[in-house]
Amino acid sequence: MVAGEGIEGEYRVFRLRRYYLYVGLAGLVLFFTMTVICLLADMDDVPADRQTLLAIISTSISGLFTVSSLWLILSYFYATLIYDGFKIIFRGVLLRKELDLERVRQLRWIGGGAGIIKLKTLTEKGTIYLDNFAYEDRLWIVERLRNQAPESHQEGWDLFCHRIAMPLRRYDPQTIHVPDKDEVLLTRKRWDWLLLPFILLTVVFGLVAAWKFGLPRMLTAPVLPTALWLFLRYSTPRKGMVARKLSADPEQNSQLAFFGWFLLVYMLIQLVNRFVNFPWLDESTVSISVSVFGICVLFWRSYQFDKANHQKRLQASKTSVKEWESGSAELLPHDQEGATP
Repeated sequence: MVAGEGIEGEYRVFRLRRYYLYVGLAGLVLFFTMTVICLLADMDDVPADRQTLLAIISTSISGLFTVSSLWLILSYFYATLIYDGFKIIFRGVLLRKELDLERVRQLRWIGGGAGIIKLKTLTEKGTIYLDNFAYEDRLWIVERLRNQAPESHQEGWDLFCHRIAMPLRRYDPQTIHVPDKDEVLLTRKRWDWLLLPFILLTVVFGLVAAWKFGLPRMLTAPVLPTALWLFLRYSTPRKGMVARKLSADPEQNSQLAFFGWFLLVYMLIQLVNRFVNFPWLDESTVSISVSVFGICVLFWRSYQFDKANHQKRLQASKTSVKEWESGSAELLPHDQEGATP
């Protein structure tokens, strides 16, 4: 990356994190293997005139993930975000788009995930996914756009500042995080201890099922848990990250308890409906009615929970905006909500 003298002459090129290359390579190996195994498994007991159709159907999903992994690898090498003074250039594998910052009429700060920035002129649109870039690059992008775009054209900054911008400014890669009593330190080794034994069990299960029971398709059993392990392991920083324990959040515990009791009651109602015949009620009608009512209750409860959390974040965002404007950034690792390196 090259930086010039002053804003007008600044030129920087941002590339995808190496994490995406690793995910793409792992996915390519895993899903290509899954595709081959599914293809070979379906050829055993199928008539010759139906083998081609069955092969297409059985490998379509795994084949799609294989192509997606290959696209991710190509994106790592070719996709870039270029900041050139008052222009932002989005260059992908196939397409290229250029936005003039002086013509931007809307800049939306979205605080979900690791942060999203949407830019809009009268004729063009562009989206910046901060998760694509390294931590220090994200902070550079946020600071430049916050300073260059007129404040009247910016939307959602307060909440974005609380959830994304201030955690980016507080982040220090040299800091060793020490969890409090209500927190836990998530490390790559922790994921290894949790998931590798389970992956080993699925490998043994797949081998036994393929050899003893003639089910070669079961050789793909370790694919999904392995993909989950790789995702969790390499999305976790090398020095680990601090996360709050579930027991430390009373409202979260209340929400989980509600869902647990609701699921239990729902299953009991469906069980009674299945084995007890009511002459004035049709079994399918009761089942559908209970399911529809249950979905409505879950949506209502989730909406109330998200609304309460949103109000809390809005209140906390006022303090974060003041800290950002004053330039202060006290290092608080447990405040790094939504900003994952």
